[in-house]
Amino acid sequence: MEEKDVFSADFKRHVMKKYGRLSENIDERIMESLLDLIFSSGQWRGNSLNSFLEKVAMIVQRNLFFKEVTIVLKDQSDGKFRYKLVKGFSREATASHMKTEYTLEDMTDYSKYPAIKLGRNIIDFCSGALDEGADESTLYTAPTLIESPRKSIDSLTEADYFHAYLYAGKQELIGAIEFGVTKDWNLPPRMTIKWIELLCAIVAQIIWEKEYSK
Repeated sequence: MEEKDVFSADFKRHVMKKYGRLSENIDERIMESLLDLIFSSGQWRGNSLNSFLEKVAMIVQRNLFFKEVTIVLKDQSDGKFRYKLVKGFSREATASHMKTEYTLEDMTDYSKYPAIKLGRNIIDFCSGALDEGADESTLYTAPTLIESPRKSIDSLTEADYFHAYLYAGKQELIGAIEFGVTKDWNLPPRMTIKWIELLCAIVAQIIWEKEYSK
């Protein structure tokens, strides 16, 4: 069969359709969200930190499908780590988060906060049922469920969360992002953890450049 010539207009339409701007799957949507996060940081001024953190939380909840997210940042005035954003928690748990502070030692103390290390030493899987003190129970929306048994090998409980460190500059710890239970109460896919690593690397670098390196 004789091949027909491909008209330039047809080829142009084909390329535009093949590589169109509309995201075709969840990975592409996350990529688009991260690109938007990077581009928007170029207009940083005034109250931009709060707006930036809100965008980060939106990515976590809408695209990574976590119900709860908190962001802790280092206060440059005294070196303490405090919550700057809390999303998805009850009013009582939110208020408790906002009153809580940590030292650098607290942030890296695995004896006080036992965890399973994941990824490139950026992400930990933690559980309030492991060994946290009773004073930490107020940080949960349903503290009475902290010690509830796990329903299956792949399920999460009220006590579970992922803790992702924010390192920037010369590997200085400037904060962390904590991701609560997923919307289906199951462990997230492996790719989600990889996306979290990339998200945290981007977030840490942008916040460092805009707020800490001055």
